[in-house]
Amino acid sequence: MYPFNFLAAVMTLGVSIFYVSVNWMNASRGGKRYQGYRNAFCVAVIFLSLVQIVRAFSPLELQNNLLQMGVATVIVILIFWIKIFEIIAEHKPGVVAKILFVTLILVAIGAMFLPGGGYWGEATFTKETMFNGDVFIRPKYGPPTPYRSVLIISGVFGLGYLLSLANITGRQRDQKIGRAMMFSTICMVLVMVWNVLCGMKVINGSVAPGLYGISGIIFFMWIDRVNEDSLLRENKRLGEHNLAQTAMLDALVRHGAFACAEFNAQGVLLTQNLAYKDRITPLLSPSDFTSYDRTRTPVQTAEKFWHGLAMALDGSIQAKTLTWTATDGETITYKARFIPFKPSVAESNHAMVCLTDITEALDSRQQLLEAKHLQAIGLLASGVAHEYNNILTGVIAMSELALREAVNEAQRSHLEIVVQAAKRCTDLSSNLLSLSRSTPSQNEPLDLREIIHETSRLVRHSRGVQIELLESVKSSTHIAVVGNRNELATLLLNLMINACDAMENRGTITLRIDYTEIGKPSVSNEPTPHVVLQLSDTGPGIPEEIIPHIFEPFFTTKRLGKGSGLGLATAKAIATAHGGNIEAKFIPSGGAVFEITLPMFAGLPTLSQSPFPIQHPSAKQSGHAAVVDDDPIVLATSANILHDLGYQVAAYSSAEKFLENYTPEAQATIKVAVIDIRMPGMDGVQLCRRLLTMSGTLKIILVTGHTEKYDTAKLGQLHNVSILMKPFSLTALQNLIIEIETQAALKSGEPMA
Repeated sequence: MYPFNFLAAVMTLGVSIFYVSVNWMNASRGGKRYQGYRNAFCVAVIFLSLVQIVRAFSPLELQNNLLQMGVATVIVILIFWIKIFEIIAEHKPGVVAKILFVTLILVAIGAMFLPGGGYWGEATFTKETMFNGDVFIRPKYGPPTPYRSVLIISGVFGLGYLLSLANITGRQRDQKIGRAMMFSTICMVLVMVWNVLCGMKVINGSVAPGLYGISGIIFFMWIDRVNEDSLLRENKRLGEHNLAQTAMLDALVRHGAFACAEFNAQGVLLTQNLAYKDRITPLLSPSDFTSYDRTRTPVQTAEKFWHGLAMALDGSIQAKTLTWTATDGETITYKARFIPFKPSVAESNHAMVCLTDITEALDSRQQLLEAKHLQAIGLLASGVAHEYNNILTGVIAMSELALREAVNEAQRSHLEIVVQAAKRCTDLSSNLLSLSRSTPSQNEPLDLREIIHETSRLVRHSRGVQIELLESVKSSTHIAVVGNRNELATLLLNLMINACDAMENRGTITLRIDYTEIGKPSVSNEPTPHVVLQLSDTGPGIPEEIIPHIFEPFFTTKRLGKGSGLGLATAKAIATAHGGNIEAKFIPSGGAVFEITLPMFAGLPTLSQSPFPIQHPSAKQSGHAAVVDDDPIVLATSANILHDLGYQVAAYSSAEKFLENYTPEAQATIKVAVIDIRMPGMDGVQLCRRLLTMSGTLKIILVTGHTEKYDTAKLGQLHNVSILMKPFSLTALQNLIIEIETQAALKSGEPMA
C-alpha cells in the first residue's frame, strides 16, 4: 500500500470521527431521515478508512479479502450518498433511480461474495520500487471481467444521478447548497476516474478509497454552515418580526379605538388603555363593584357592567351591549366582552374587559332598515299605482273634456274643483312613489319665488290663513334652483298644510328667504351658494322628544283619519333628492320651524304655464286611430279624446284582439295607436315591437303609470314611439298627438291642417 493512501485513510478516519462526535444528534435541515442517512454514511466512511489502515499492516494472504470489503463499502457509500441528495433536493426517486439502487446493491453483494472480489482467479503479487528506494509489493489482478464493467457503469450512472439532484436543488431550493452538492460530486468523480485509470494501467499510483468519504464529510460541514447561517437569519427575522408585532399590539392596546382594561380577582382595576381611561373610567365608580348585589337583576348600565365582570371572574365569558351617555352628552353604545384568564397557575381568575364602539354600526343598521322600509313602500305603491292611475286618468281627462263643454260659470267652477281634487289624489300617489325613488324626476331651472307664490295662493284661498313672505336674498329678480316643479311644490304644500292643521286654520305662516354658502365635500372645499327657506307658524310647536322621528314614514301625531304620516317624509325625500336638506327646530316659546336648504342655480329659470283655461285644439285631425288598453275607463277616456280630435277610433281590450284586426287594410288607414304598456298576456312593449316590424308609418303612444319594469327612456328613443305618463290630462294627450302629427307633416313636406 502506498504511504499516501495510508496517510489519507488516517486523515479521513480522524475527520469522520470528529464530525460524528460533534454532529451525531444534529438533524439539520433534512430532519430525521437526513440525520439517519448522514450518520450511516459517516459510519461507512469510518469503516472504509479502517479497512485501508488494516490493509497496510496485513499479510499478503488477506489483501484480496480486504479489497473485497473496501469495494463493497464504496458502493454502499454511493447508495447513502444518493439518498442524502434526494432528501436535500426533496425529490422522490423514479423507476430509473430505483433500478439503479437495486443494481448498486447487487454489485456490492458481488464484491463481497464473488471469488476474487469479482476478479477471475486469485491475486498475484508484484514488486514495485518506490521513489525513496523502498520495494512495495501490491496485488496484481487478472484481466477485466463483466463484473468490473457493471461496477464501472453503475458507478457512472450513480454519479450522474447525483449531479442531476444537485442541479434540482440549485434551481428549486437553495443555490448555495446546490453548488456544494455539485462540488462534492465532482470530487468523487475525479477520485473514481483516477482509480479506474490506475486499474486499467493507464497511470500508476492509486488513490485511497477513503477519499470518497472525505468529500462527503466536507460537504456535510458546508451544509451545516449554510443551515446555521440560514437559522441565524431566520431567527433574526423572526425576532424583529416578533418585536414589531409586540410593538404593534402594544400600540393597538394602548391607543386603539376599542377600550380595554384588566381587573384582578377582587374587581380592582390593574391596567387600562387610553381609550378606556378617557371614555369608560369617568362613567364608573370603582367602589361600586364591592357594593354590587349579584342577586339582583341588573337594570342600569353600570350594574350590567359589574354583572359581566363578576361572571367573568367566576370563569364564564360574557358579552353585553351597554349604552352610556358620555360626559359631552352624546349617547354611545358599546359591545362589551368580559374574558376570564389566569395570570399564573397559582392565582385566581382575572378578567379582561374589551369595549368596542358600535354606535355607527347601529346607525347604519337603522338606516338600512329604513331603506328596506321605503323599498317595501315603493313596491306596494308601484303595484297600486297602475290601477289607481287608470281611475285618475278617466276622472281628470273626462272632467277636462266636460269643462271644455261647460255652458255656464257654475258648471265650470264645479268641474274645476273635480279636476283639482283628482290632481290632489295624483299628488298622493306621487308622494308614495317619491319615497321609494321609483319614478324618475325631470329637473329644470325653476324660480323658487314663483313656486312659493303659487303654493301660498292655493293655501291662502283654501285654508284662509295669513301667509307672510320675508326676503333677504341679494338677487332681486329670480331665485333659481334646479329641480322638479311638482315635487318642490309638493314639499312646500305638505309643510304649509301641516302648519294649517297645527293652527286649526287660524294663525300666520311666515316664510323667510335667506342666502348662505356651504362648502362642497371635496378637496377644493369651494363654497356653493344655497338658498335657505325658513317656514314657521304660530301653532303650539313640536315637542322636542319627537323631532328625531317626525320625518319617518307613517309617523304622525294627528288623530286617526286626520293624517297619513307621509307628508313630512315626502318633504324630506324631495329635499334630499334635490341636493338639499330639511330640518325641524324646537322653539321653547312655541311654534314650529322648518328650515329648507337648496343649492342655487346661476342661470335663468323656466317659467310655468297655467293649465287653465282648457282650449279646443287649434286643428282637427283626420284618419283612423286605435286604442289598446285592458282597463275600460282608460280605454273609453282615450277613445273619447281621440274622437274629439277628429279621428275615427277603434278600441281594443287586449293586444291579441288588436293584432287579429290589424289587417293590411287597417295598416294602411290607422295613423295613431295609443297602447297601454302593462297588460295581461302580450304587454304593450311586445306589441309595440311587433307593430314596428309590420308598419313603418304608424305613430305609437305608449302609456304607463310606473317605470320599474320598463326603461321608458330607451323606448321613447325608438322611431315613431312616444311615452305618456299616467294619469294624463286631456291637454297632455291632445298636445302630444298634435306634436306627432306636426312633426310627421314637416318631414313629409305636406301642408299642415
